[in-house]
Amino acid sequence: MDLSSIPLFGLIKQKMSWLNQRQQVIAQNVANADTPDHMSRDLKPINFRNIIRDAKSHSHGVSMIATQPNHISGNSVSGGAGFRETDVRRPYETSPDGNQVVLEEQMIKMNETTTNHNLITQIYKKQLAMFKSVTRTGG
Repeated sequence: MDLSSIPLFGLIKQKMSWLNQRQQVIAQNVANADTPDHMSRDLKPINFRNIIRDAKSHSHGVSMIATQPNHISGNSVSGGAGFRETDVRRPYETSPDGNQVVLEEQMIKMNETTTNHNLITQIYKKQLAMFKSVTRTGG
């Protein structure tokens, strides 16, 4: 069984892919901290509304039904699309050689990425534990 066909696992996979790519971009920024005219880069943040809208437009499989007016209708979400890199438009500071990488900012971004990775990993583990519990008890 492919767990990414389950909507939550698809979202987890997509977020993990985004975090992986963001870590690579941050590492490139740090590696180029002394390169003249290097502009700091980052990934475009994930927009949850767009993910839900895309899932609804590319629906396949079992669809959910809204039984109350407050319910959100949606379907499975596939994970792991390529994410766009963006230039940081307003750097905190620029060195005399034109380099716009601020190591302190990169450390903060790296810490955010690590924290989010740990959070998503814990959510994944909890969901797997619940999934295993249901399959064992016949649930």
